[in-house]
Amino acid sequence: GAVREILATEMLEALGVETSKTFSVIETGESLQRQDETSPTRSAVLVRLSHSHIRIGSFQRLFYHDDADGIDMLARHVARYYYSDATGGAVVNADAETPDLLVGLLQAIAGQIAITAGNWMAAGFVHGVLNTDNFNVTGESFDYGPWRFLPKFDPGLTAAYFDQTGRYAYSRQPDAAMWAVCRLADCFVKLVPKSTLEDCLYGFYAILESALAKA
Repeated sequence: GAVREILATEMLEALGVETSKTFSVIETGESLQRQDETSPTRSAVLVRLSHSHIRIGSFQRLFYHDDADGIDMLARHVARYYYSDATGGAVVNADAETPDLLVGLLQAIAGQIAITAGNWMAAGFVHGVLNTDNFNVTGESFDYGPWRFLPKFDPGLTAAYFDQTGRYAYSRQPDAAMWAVCRLADCFVKLVPKSTLEDCLYGFYAILESALAKA
């Protein structure tokens, strides 16, 4: 699994897709039982480098616990450290009133995720598992368990043996990315009017298609 992640990160970086980097692999000497490959297999610890390990799931956990203060605090942290003038990308005012902060942050994160999803499509890449813990707030692609590149154009190609319904098939990745962004919007719905959050996401597919066209 660690070697597969190295292959994924190196290939995606070569193709211009924003991705985490594989820093090191440390073999432990233990035997690992896996359901998705011949076992026992060699076990290792992989050290991954990324601009952020904060995920959409990080906000979902706070929302689940009805922690509005925690959502506000995490949003300000993300805005300050990942969407400030110094980062050179989209800018979100970390000191804005909470509704304005969350609207700006949702738009910024959605934009980055849309670009990455568009680049996946251009590269012919199939991630395999696109739950909300596999989308981070900087939009970088990461966590390469099951993944594949298209050997030929096949909209229904999946990467995970357990994806029997094709939920994360190649052609459904844009919708999976949009679904994840909507789950982030859900976390803000008690603090920002729902209609305002919906308006923030109207441009998602246009950004994705623009990234696909440029790749």
